[in-house]
Amino acid sequence: MYYFEDKEFGEVMVSLRAGMRSITMRWKGDTLYINAPSAVSNNKIYSTLDKFRDKLRAERPKNVANYHLGQVIQCYGLTLTIAEQAQRSSLIVYEHSDDNVNVKVPPGFDFNTPDNKRWMSKALRQALDGHTKPLLELAEEVINRVGVAPQGFEIGHGLHKLGHCTPGKVIQLSANLMFLPEELIELIICHELAHLTHMNHSPQFHALVDQYLGGRERELEAKLKTFNWPVIR
Repeated sequence: MYYFEDKEFGEVMVSLRAGMRSITMRWKGDTLYINAPSAVSNNKIYSTLDKFRDKLRAERPKNVANYHLGQVIQCYGLTLTIAEQAQRSSLIVYEHSDDNVNVKVPPGFDFNTPDNKRWMSKALRQALDGHTKPLLELAEEVINRVGVAPQGFEIGHGLHKLGHCTPGKVIQLSANLMFLPEELIELIICHELAHLTHMNHSPQFHALVDQYLGGRERELEAKLKTFNWPVIR
């Protein structure tokens, strides 16, 4: 793997792979990744990038996580603060105090490189481990309000799949829901609770979700689509 600097997209990561027949491009956070056949020339990669520049510009993530020392990220029932270690370490470490977690980076940590952004994002997600009790308490409040109950709840770590209702009627909730405000967490919970009745996305399913949310399903779905996540998804 190597990278080059593009005039518009910044650092572009390139991976040459044997057996590939065409060039593919995708965004991961604010970094563009290109996979290409091992024998392809740099000029071919550059020309392909220019050919699809308009499409890539339109697909570029609008909300990209950025970090800095002293940054406070308010999660549901938990506060994360990015701080610097007093003693040098090559790892990001955690300092826990009640409902607060200091996520402490090595001295001189560069927040601007793509690799360190991904490392910081991963560290923030891992900081949620062991602090998901408020999420489960909210889920219990919602099921008491709507009057349906699953067989149980499980906590996962999905970034794109934030919730899931299993065939056994167990609801899995991602710990990453804690980065969302309460009303959007309730949207995901109600979505999965509605699957206890309709294991599909039919009009009847959405009507039930809307009922559980007091007529706010479309409003909250729109908010979720534009939510500025503090972690890279």
